[in-house]
Amino acid sequence: MSDFLAAGLCLLVAFTILLLRKAYFNLPIYELKRLAAKGDRFAKTVYPAISYPAFRGLLWLLLAIFSAAAVVLLNHKLPFWLGVSASVIWLWLAFSWIPNSRVSNVSRQLAQLMAPFFAWFLHWSYPLIKNLEKVQKRYPPRHTLVYENEDLRALLRYQATQTDNRITARQLEQISKAVAFDQAKVGDYAKPWKASFKLAENDLIGPKLLDELHRSGQNDFLVLKQQNSREVSGILSRNAVGLQSEGRVKNFMNSDVGYIAKDEPIENALIQFAHGDNRLLVVTTRGGTVSGSISLKDALAALLSFDIDKTEPKVIMESVADELKQVVTGQ
Repeated sequence: MSDFLAAGLCLLVAFTILLLRKAYFNLPIYELKRLAAKGDRFAKTVYPAISYPAFRGLLWLLLAIFSAAAVVLLNHKLPFWLGVSASVIWLWLAFSWIPNSRVSNVSRQLAQLMAPFFAWFLHWSYPLIKNLEKVQKRYPPRHTLVYENEDLRALLRYQATQTDNRITARQLEQISKAVAFDQAKVGDYAKPWKASFKLAENDLIGPKLLDELHRSGQNDFLVLKQQNSREVSGILSRNAVGLQSEGRVKNFMNSDVGYIAKDEPIENALIQFAHGDNRLLVVTTRGGTVSGSISLKDALAALLSFDIDKTEPKVIMESVADELKQVVTGQ
């Protein structure tokens, strides 16, 4: 009878330790530290104990000792099949059901009650149990379950749905775009040839043309050698002409035309914009055929998390300068 009583007591202690582990390590230690700094009562009480690296190993050691004692005592008194069944049930409780269950209020209250004792014990016994830290370091940290960029983007999408998420939607979008940036191609953000507003060298500058340029929504325009051709001879900036301008488009265009292939990384387009004067590049296919154009605004859409057209110019310029500096310098 005494063996059964001792086994039941050992199981009770082991079960309590399982509940305590669940309550103590339900949140990452850095989150508990933040909550403790903000005055959360539970976090302030348990953090002094959890901050000891050996604490997790101590709980594992106590769990192993009391679980082993209970199993030995039960198997000594019970029939073989019953002892094995009891051991299997205990292993299922310890490593499947409790780890995947929610933290109860009882567990939190018990963890809060026991935390000062653990903190005191760890403080005075640390020289003796600090070797537990060396044992823990031999085991790799828990896997993030992230293998590729798509996994990381899926994690960011899931993060946005969490009720306790404190990362803003804009920050999450910015991180997601940064993750996908190295895989983005020029063709993903280029404006197709038919969708671009184009000019011919001999088009006359006048109120009608200026109105068309304004209504197009573009800031820079491809200038063709002849109307309906695909021979680009220059780039016209809308700022280069005004109401008082007279003459033909070729008199105001920039003849230094930049080209980029549609299958090149979008980073290469930003590098060209950073080192050149043009804000519009001609996009070509792998065979050299002109297929469209990409503007600085189009390229930045792959990197920025806000709509350039709806943002103050000062904010845009500061952000653009920072982003281009990072792309060009590789920082």
